Amino acid sequence: MISKSYIDAFIPDGKNDNACVTCGICLQKCPVMRMDKEESRQEFSRLLAGEDTERVLSECTFCYSCNSYCPQGLRPYNLIMERIVEKNGKSGKGIPPALDYMMTGKNESGYFFDIYKAAPAEDKAVLEKWSQVPPASKDVLFIGCVGRTFPRRLEHSKALASLPKFGPKDACCGEIPHRFGDYAYFTDLVERTRKILQQLQTDRLVCYCGSCSNYLGNIWPKDHGVELPFAVISLYEWLWEKYSSGELPIVRRFSKEIAMSDSCYTSELGDNFYKAVRGLHEAAGMKTVELANSRENSLCCGFAAGLRNQYDQSQVAVEARKKLGQIVATKMKEVSVNCPGCWAGIGGAAKAANLDLSVKFAISEILWAFGDDPPSAKK
Repeated sequence: MISKSYIDAFIPDGKNDNACVTCGICLQKCPVMRMDKEESRQEFSRLLAGEDTERVLSECTFCYSCNSYCPQGLRPYNLIMERIVEKNGKSGKGIPPALDYMMTGKNESGYFFDIYKAAPAEDKAVLEKWSQVPPASKDVLFIGCVGRTFPRRLEHSKALASLPKFGPKDACCGEIPHRFGDYAYFTDLVERTRKILQQLQTDRLVCYCGSCSNYLGNIWPKDHGVELPFAVISLYEWLWEKYSSGELPIVRRFSKEIAMSDSCYTSELGDNFYKAVRGLHEAAGMKTVELANSRENSLCCGFAAGLRNQYDQSQVAVEARKKLGQIVATKMKEVSVNCPGCWAGIGGAAKAANLDLSVKFAISEILWAFGDDPPSAKK
């Protein structure tokens, strides 16, 4: 059954409506709040009852970690999202225009649409090519909103030459509307993109962006009730598979240590994703140094915290500084991030703090090791 709101996904299909035992473990293990047992049980009871909370709705960073810790297999993230949307709705402010602008295809003018429209002719030609359904193939690379902002680099990638590429300009996983409380538009996006993707004849959809991997492979089926007719994996997992089998060799190697920053949504992607990302870094000559909070326990870069307090965007910087503090504590001068939102958010926070820190987008570093041109190259 397709969900109509966040609350529909709190208790997954097959679970009893009384499955939640109000144990509070999700809030006790939360990497941000870390409540004691009594406080967590009281706060979760307030969430269930639709009452205002003392801490959750003003401190949650909407990072998904709570889903990993529920002993009953429930999805607490969705209950919290339902309550924050209700609370924000009472303020009458609505979603800020700047966030609306980020939602692909919601309006004729939008952040990504405007980039595509202003792109050079060579980029537009690639985008037009990617709008055509490729021939049947075991694997197809899906290139979402962010990857379509530098199409020539991916089109001419040596490492990705064997992958047919597909990335129609109006296809989107829906992360931004879903993370910021516009479930109605998220539903529209899912339906539009599902119809586009179902044209593919493939066994596996390989997602360039980790957000797409999570939404198309996890959030759509688990929380929204829409499942694609093929498997969904991340590009990191595909590259690790090809490297491990000897099909795709590393041709260049770094020689450096680098801090490893996991995106908050990787808790949904699981151990195979973590293994692939770390394995690829090591294979490419990068020794990774873990943050105090990592993997399913990682802190949010702050991106989704802009939902708090009636869309108070200053909350983004509040949470970004916490993540940045853990990066600084590693004493590394470089940090690898596997999410475009983290790349922008942590990079911006480091610049605001005037730190000597280089924020690297992991997939670009790894593709260079497989022989691709660096991101600064024209293609």
